[in-house]
Amino acid sequence: MAAPCRSIKLASGVRKLGSFLLNSFVIARAANCVINMDSNRPSKLEFAVQMTCESCADAVRAALEGKPGVTAVTVDVRREEVLVESALTIAQVQALIESTGRRAVLKGMGGSEADLGAAVAMVAGVGSIQGVVRFLQLSENHCLIDGTIDGLEPGNHGLHVHALGDLTQDCRSCGEHYNPFGKQHGGPGDSERHVGDLGNIVAGPDGRASFRLEDDQLKVWDVIGRSLVVDAGEDDLGRGAHPLSKQTGNSGERLACGIIARSAGLFQNPKQICACDGVTLWEERDRPIAGKGRSKETPAANL
Repeated sequence: MAAPCRSIKLASGVRKLGSFLLNSFVIARAANCVINMDSNRPSKLEFAVQMTCESCADAVRAALEGKPGVTAVTVDVRREEVLVESALTIAQVQALIESTGRRAVLKGMGGSEADLGAAVAMVAGVGSIQGVVRFLQLSENHCLIDGTIDGLEPGNHGLHVHALGDLTQDCRSCGEHYNPFGKQHGGPGDSERHVGDLGNIVAGPDGRASFRLEDDQLKVWDVIGRSLVVDAGEDDLGRGAHPLSKQTGNSGERLACGIIARSAGLFQNPKQICACDGVTLWEERDRPIAGKGRSKETPAANL
């Protein structure tokens, strides 16, 4: 369901993602968007947060504790780490932390059970569309999908895992919906559906879709190496009269996509500085992932 609030080239899109992922202005807008919340199951989010004293920790605690959707907060000033158990989106939690004036970077995520796997897709596509979508296996039968995508036309957009992690022809080479059991297209709650059928995300008037979904068929270990695709139109969930309804949901052209890659679970990411170019965790927020503007000698690119 959507809770209203105020809220190609693949190569060039991917270069922009470095500053999207780690840009405080974008994250701060998380409180002013349409948020699709189909999961109230909490997850644990591990953030690196710039803190130097106990007053910093007190400010972070005050920003998080008691907020709806936040169930537990642990702050370690010495390690500059904050662990939050929450049913909010990653972007919402990060916005709360950064409301204190301190920068925050997500380092890992996990569930209440032993580490069952986590993954991330950095999505880019037509025009200014870009975003980050994370997958977390909460249990054997529950996968959490948490993401924020900007640059979309307002309204519904189909979201699907596709069979191939091939971007050689942009999103056209991602293959069809991930469908290992040979079923017809459907909606997330249907028994007759592709495993990759994740329904729709909703972009608000500002073009941002922020969502937190839960799926009982998707498994993180099955989708790593495949791709996530955002479509131009609404997925009819296999209920339409169009010939493509039972195949793709008749959701239009593929607007943006990204390969699903393994990501860090809780306390699995000790990174503070990139050994290849000396860029620190905090500097990386304002720099592209690679190329011009990445190294410390070159000013950050204005993307």
